[in-house]
Amino acid sequence: MDKEYIAQLTEQWMGICEEYSATDLSAAFELIKRHSPEFVSEFYKLMMAEQNASCFLTDEMVQSRLRSTLNTWLLDSFEVPFKQNFEDIVKKQLVAGEVHSRIGVPSWLIMHGMRQIKKKVMQFLKQDQVENALAVADYIVQILCFASEIMCRTYEAKVEVHNDVKHSYRLFSAMQDVAVQKDKQRGSLLDWENELMYKVFSDNTAIIHSKLSKSEFGLWFIHKAAYAFSSSDQVEVIVDLIHKVDDLNDQIIGEQNRSDALTYIQRIREKNRQILLLIEQLFQVAEYINSGNDSLTQLLNRRYLSTIVSREINLARKSQSSLTLLAIDADFFKKINDRWGHGAGDQALQMLADVIIENTRGSDYAFRIGGEEFLLLLVDTELSQAEVIAERIRRRVEESTVSANGGIHFSFTVSIGIAKYNGHPDYQRFLDAADTALYAAKHQGRNNVYSV
Repeated sequence: MDKEYIAQLTEQWMGICEEYSATDLSAAFELIKRHSPEFVSEFYKLMMAEQNASCFLTDEMVQSRLRSTLNTWLLDSFEVPFKQNFEDIVKKQLVAGEVHSRIGVPSWLIMHGMRQIKKKVMQFLKQDQVENALAVADYIVQILCFASEIMCRTYEAKVEVHNDVKHSYRLFSAMQDVAVQKDKQRGSLLDWENELMYKVFSDNTAIIHSKLSKSEFGLWFIHKAAYAFSSSDQVEVIVDLIHKVDDLNDQIIGEQNRSDALTYIQRIREKNRQILLLIEQLFQVAEYINSGNDSLTQLLNRRYLSTIVSREINLARKSQSSLTLLAIDADFFKKINDRWGHGAGDQALQMLADVIIENTRGSDYAFRIGGEEFLLLLVDTELSQAEVIAERIRRRVEESTVSANGGIHFSFTVSIGIAKYNGHPDYQRFLDAADTALYAAKHQGRNNVYSV
């Protein structure tokens, strides 16, 4: 929001306060301060009762984070006329609307909670026998409505931008490296199937085999292809077939009779052939677009970062699966450019990108977010697994030599910060945690891995 727009909103907030006497403003603030815990409890009690709110809120989140945040918001909003910090409070509402849009909390849900606070205000005004209660009630309702209005202004603007980016990303993702992914994922599905067949036909009495949904192919389809082709009818059918294959796989694992196990194998093969046919149909509509790629490394750029991380957070919360993020930064990179030139620096970045790609699966996301900074989002990955991958990347870079034009040979190192997703729905918190871990890795001497 530009300064002029913020100034207009600031003036409007001041205008509301000027309509009421100092006594009424003080009475309103005292009422809010005295009963803020009850307002907060009512707000979240009824919001949590909404069935559609469960994907945005959890009891743990409300208890540990949101109650204190809302309590502070209420006090700050009604202390403004005494502190005279009108511009600051306007900016806070704009930020709150931005956070709601990042998380995906619908504006009607916030309005629903505000309505409950207004009802409680009327009850407490009567109960406390507040003097000039009508004016005090009018002021409180005006502030709650105006603050919500400011939030919604940012919310609507940001949601529109997010939706445009999401639509663009679907097209980009559907069309990215079509030929490579089609062959790679087809091979991955067949490898999973062949490995299962080998185990069934061998003489081993115990069969241990991962679910198709947890295989290279399954993770790629659920975390990338399903979203990329979300408008296609085939997606729902493929996901259903993957889960049916998982069920058959479970039956094989517990089956003692080899004859019955072979019957299950045949049914799995039939369903896998259906999946391959549907995948082929999906890829027939795709062409390569590089608008979301970094031109130097061909990794993803910042354009789809928020869309991808936000979606993976939603998937992790729904499936209760792990999600980790690696922030990777080349150490003393400016010295490489200063000593050997930018061409050598570009080759160093390309080498680092290659190392990162070597350590990713089809379901993971690798970004170059600017300069020598990279991010690697590892889906369905525990912190301990991410630490192994990070250390592998760090060691591989350290042991490699970059050969640049003019017979130049040099090496460099990287620092890596790791963050495990902690359940907060705001993706920015996740990104900030990885950045904090990276800062700690550099602070400890660089060329190391630090996790939070």
